[in-house]
Amino acid sequence: MKYFWPACLALFLAASAIAQNQFVYTNNNVSTGINQNPVNSVSAFKIDADGSLTQVKGSPYKTGGAGGGNSIDPEEIAIATQGNANFLYAANDGSGTISAYAINPVGGSLARVPGSPFLADGAPGGDYSLAASPNGQFLFATADTATDIHIYSVGSNGSLSEIAGSPFPTGANSEGLKVTPNGKFLVVGENSLKAVGVYSIGVSGALTAVAGSPFPASASPFDVEVNCAGNLVFVIDNGSFNGSYSVIDAYSMSSGGSLTPIAGEPFYNGTSSTNGGLALSPNGQFLFVTDTFSNDISSMSVASDGALSQVAGSPFATSSWTGGVSVSRSGKFVYSALFTVAQIDGRAVDSTGALTPVPGTPFSTGQAQTGVPTVITFPPRSCSAP
Repeated sequence: MKYFWPACLALFLAASAIAQNQFVYTNNNVSTGINQNPVNSVSAFKIDADGSLTQVKGSPYKTGGAGGGNSIDPEEIAIATQGNANFLYAANDGSGTISAYAINPVGGSLARVPGSPFLADGAPGGDYSLAASPNGQFLFATADTATDIHIYSVGSNGSLSEIAGSPFPTGANSEGLKVTPNGKFLVVGENSLKAVGVYSIGVSGALTAVAGSPFPASASPFDVEVNCAGNLVFVIDNGSFNGSYSVIDAYSMSSGGSLTPIAGEPFYNGTSSTNGGLALSPNGQFLFVTDTFSNDISSMSVASDGALSQVAGSPFATSSWTGGVSVSRSGKFVYSALFTVAQIDGRAVDSTGALTPVPGTPFSTGQAQTGVPTVITFPPRSCSAP
């Protein structure tokens, strides 16, 4: 009995650390170094109380593959959670592979998964999009140069094995993948079709198109997002629509996965720049959209029916041109990948959705080559909270 309370205290402190610590990760997309050696890397940061970032010891971590150089693809990194096990996946565009790491939830450090990197799509060269199922059992991957989706089973140690029947043909070059929070559907930005695909996910991970899919978009989709309730889908389009390059499509999603455009869509984020990435706040009240070729990020208020309106003061200035974007689990901070300067921009979010710079922003990823397409936060958004 004399060892019982010290043991309980140690467990309590460890659990508290896990609950409090939040982290940011980037896929640095570094292509090749001297003698064409693959040198892509992932950088890891701890989120401090004021939103500033402190790089984790040992970061950046080499992926064992090559990135694709400067890119704006916002989904080249994903996190899968199986119970207490957490795994991070980073695409290597230049190698056609996916690197896998186990995440230390207390310190944020990464450990390479055995067998990593894993073959993703054969011939390299495309920009990848990755998405994990909420239960962490499956990882979905597609390259914008291919017309199919690879489906992987995630092992208990984070290793990847392609399921029977994969890759799944879609007939479209796609950018942007998102699994609905209930794990039933995969939403796909089918860029070449100017449409949004929705596929039901079977128990084995196999995909089946829902009735009516693909659903028309205003232009070519570039990134997708789904709210916690699974009844709203948002899509940013990379292309001109009625003279604007900043289009956000919004849809209501039925229980069967079909999409219906929301009245008033498409919506505009207030800039003439193209969109780079989008992310919902944990409470679903705000949608943050990066503006690739202007130094700003837009903050949009989300109505109960999915209609969007700009927050007062939006768009808000950033440190440089922005690509991928992610929101901390607390909802207090927004981080954007700066795809030309190897840095991350950090903004604090107030109760109205307005953004202000966190101390010390921007933050260097610690890698030499410029171009950071993707940023992701850990722990990911929780959809189980009331």
